[in-house]
Amino acid sequence: MDSFRNLSAHFLVCLEVILILILNATLFSLNNHMKYLDLYHYSTLIYAAMFILAMGITVFAIPSIIFVAKKKKLLDKPDHRKKHLNVTPNLGGIALFSAFVFVNCIFHVDSYFEGWCYILAGAFLLFVTGLKDDLVSIDPYKKFIAQIIAAVIVVYLAGIRLTNLEGFLGIHQLPYLISFAISVIGITFVTNAFNLIDGVDGLAGGLSLLLFAFLGFMFAWSNHIGFAMICFTIAGAVIGFLKFNIAPAKIFMGDTGSLIIGFLASVLSIAFVTRVGIKSNTGFLSQLSPESGNISIALAAIIVPVYDTFRVFTTRILRGYSPFRPDRTHVHHVLLDIGLTSTQVTATLFSVTAIFIALAIGLCYLQVGATIAIFSIIAIASILMYTAIKIRNKKLAEKERKSIQENERRTLQTPDEYISNVLNNAPNTVYEDKVFS
Repeated sequence: MDSFRNLSAHFLVCLEVILILILNATLFSLNNHMKYLDLYHYSTLIYAAMFILAMGITVFAIPSIIFVAKKKKLLDKPDHRKKHLNVTPNLGGIALFSAFVFVNCIFHVDSYFEGWCYILAGAFLLFVTGLKDDLVSIDPYKKFIAQIIAAVIVVYLAGIRLTNLEGFLGIHQLPYLISFAISVIGITFVTNAFNLIDGVDGLAGGLSLLLFAFLGFMFAWSNHIGFAMICFTIAGAVIGFLKFNIAPAKIFMGDTGSLIIGFLASVLSIAFVTRVGIKSNTGFLSQLSPESGNISIALAAIIVPVYDTFRVFTTRILRGYSPFRPDRTHVHHVLLDIGLTSTQVTATLFSVTAIFIALAIGLCYLQVGATIAIFSIIAIASILMYTAIKIRNKKLAEKERKSIQENERRTLQTPDEYISNVLNNAPNTVYEDKVFS
């Protein structure tokens, strides 16, 4: 029976490879015609096609990745910091990156955004770095250096940098060197933030799906076709990945995926701040244009990973630890300790992000200054985080008190009573590691 299953699995893998080659040949034959299309008249259809194709490639590829990962025992093992109880493949980022590159190349993104090749170069560097970390683990500082290099490639060569703070703290246009430094630091920090927030099933994927879908809509609305194509492609790849990542997860994106997701999130957020200008003269979207509040909207869209990482890094440094020291102080750990499930944590933070985006757009529509808008967003995030930590501490204190009472009660039992009580209250659930059986 096992040999039949292995034969069937190998047959399916071969079939998938053949189908991918056929799809590749078909799209290549259409490739020459794509460059002659007037995308401005077919943009909506093209965005939808890219989204669906990226989603299909990811859904199609992940079962094979799971099969190979289990066969070669390339698995993420649970520990005291991780929620999952069984060993799980963590190479989902391979499918995300493959779909992202394949679809964008097929649809000639470089024809609508000349800096595409530099974004691809930076993403590839982080893909290789993340893949090595998922397979053999590397020093956090080496990952940090790779992130800085990827950021420099995009900022210097592609020219995607934060040039204007839109009046935040009274600052508008930035000198080139300051703009360069802030952009590199910002991209590196946001890349790390998404890497660190990936601690619960579906969380990093859910937050990035909301971000890329929102940015894709905004880029499409303002006729920035190249950026919109990139956003809808990665959004499609992420939603295909989430099919296998929603709790209980069958696969994780790993550092391979989270580094790429964070990198693209930071680059596209900066592009949104500096390049988006809504052409419509009607509705609330007419208020959005460069220097009109885009910076506060971009911050709202990435507020959960950015605020959480800044808080955790600051806390660790103040306590004399390395900012990369692992612990259980991230926002998803706090919500898990409160008693929420993985799905509830993801849904909660997804909803919070959506509310922050709506709030930022509302403040922009009311023409509130960037300083007030940003400090308002940070203040609300701080209040929510403080409330969550307070509830968590109360829950943990109550749990500890019950544990002390239980230990005191057990010390009063005779040996026979204690053994009988343990046997009667033993858990019925047994977690079986079927991978190695």
